[in-house]
Order: sequence, then C-alpha cells, then structure tokens
Amino acid sequence: MFYYFNIFVSLKVPCILKNYYIKLFFTLFIITSTYGQYYTHDIGILAGSSKFQTDFGERGDFASGFDNGGMSISLAHYLSFYKRNTRWNSSGEMYKFVMIKSEFNFMPSVKLDHYGKWILGSSDLAKQLKAMHGEISMLNLGVSIQYYLKNLEKFSYAYSDLNWNWNPFVTFGIRYSLYKNELVSDLGDWRQDITVLPRKYRVPGALKVGKGNAFAFTMGLGTRYKITEKLDLATQFNWQIYFSDAIDGLQANVIENKNNDWFFNFQIGVIYHLNFNRPLFE
Repeated sequence: MFYYFNIFVSLKVPCILKNYYIKLFFTLFIITSTYGQYYTHDIGILAGSSKFQTDFGERGDFASGFDNGGMSISLAHYLSFYKRNTRWNSSGEMYKFVMIKSEFNFMPSVKLDHYGKWILGSSDLAKQLKAMHGEISMLNLGVSIQYYLKNLEKFSYAYSDLNWNWNPFVTFGIRYSLYKNELVSDLGDWRQDITVLPRKYRVPGALKVGKGNAFAFTMGLGTRYKITEKLDLATQFNWQIYFSDAIDGLQANVIENKNNDWFFNFQIGVIYHLNFNRPLFE
C-alpha cells in the first residue's frame, strides 16, 4: 500500500489535491491504527477489461465503440465496521452491511478507433476518421461505498453455512483519474499537417492531447463468493462517467461530440481477509 501511495505522491498532480490526499491517507491510517479493534481489513487484486464510450465511435451507438477498450487491473483495500462479538438483533444494524473500498486502478493501454457508418465509403471524411487512432493510459484512485445484501458478520462465517456463501452488493463512489492520451493518423503527422484530420478537429481547442486529470462518478454491482475462511472470489461490474469530455483528447464543439466520456469496467479477482477474527493493530 505504501509503495502505490508513494507512486501517487510522485505524480505531477495539482498541489492542493496532492496535499489533500496525503492528509486523508494519514488520517485514515491513524484512525485505523488507533481503533483497529473495531474494524476488519481485506485486501484484493482484480483484473478484467474496460469498454470506453468517447468521441471515437458514433454518438448514441454503443456497439460502434464496443471494441474501444483495454485491460483493467485493481489493487483494493476494504474496511468493515462490524465488531467480532455477536449481539442480539445485530442483523438490524446497517453498518454491518457496509464496506468502504479504496482502490488503485490501472489501465495501461486503452485503444480507440472510429467505428460506425461514418467510416464507410470513400469520402474524405470516411478516410480521415478511419485513419485516426487514439490511446489512453490511466491511473484511477477512488473511494466507494459497498452495500451488501447479507450481513457481513455472518458472511465471514459462511464456510459453515452454504446459504451464506454468496453475498451480492451495490456500490457507488468517486474517482480521481490521471491519464495520458495520444492521437495519430495513418495519413500523416497531424501536428505538421492538420488537414489529415476531419475539419471539426482543426479548430483551436478541438484537441487536448497529452497529460490530464479529471474527477469521475462511479456506480455498479457485484458479488462475493466465499472460497475459504479467509479468501473470497469477487466479481464486479462498474459504470464510470467523467466530469470531462477530453479524456480521449477530442473535444470538438459539435453536437455529436457533446457527451462526457465514460466506460464500463468488468473485473474478477480474489480478496484476502487480513484480520478475520482479531484486531489488525494491537
């Protein structure tokens, strides 16, 4: 965890945001160190694929951009609030169904191309669109709330009751993304000859290629399946929408490019219980 935190601190992010995340990290660490006996901690690794909907593709046609995506890898920490001792009517306490998830998600290479009816034919526009290729590398840092269908305290003992092996959840949260996008054309270097791109991308401000950052909202659903006393199998499906239309480097002021960028993310992985039946910090 400290290794990935140091990577984040070393990145060139706005100073105010960097100081905010540093304070938040150490505040959470101090709290969990001091009151660890009330919390349980899990760590997980998940991998899967993402499907992006950006200005590459045809607006309103999800299938036209379905091939735009890449690998998605996550390292996650889960914090639960229930105590280990069972109390009468404890299943009615809402905090026994809630987890806080903090996550480092890395997408090393998201490939982007134009699809749909506009690349068909032999017109200049079709040739220009078909020749365009984009790529994004991205690091997402996020915090989300997971609400489980079944009591988490009882789920921790699921190996003794097959009816508790599955535990579905819904989730929502926020993310801060650091990214770098690239744009190339098979027709030539667009920096030297902008006419290799469609006319709408030739005007000032229509392109934002390079490094950037943006906040996003995410929501989704998933489930855990208990394999052993300390090990769970997890799957999750998330939708993430950015408060930006420049993630892919394209932001032309035209009606077909007005929507903010977003993506679907499906992952599967394993989660390990660090302190199954004892305080993590004693």
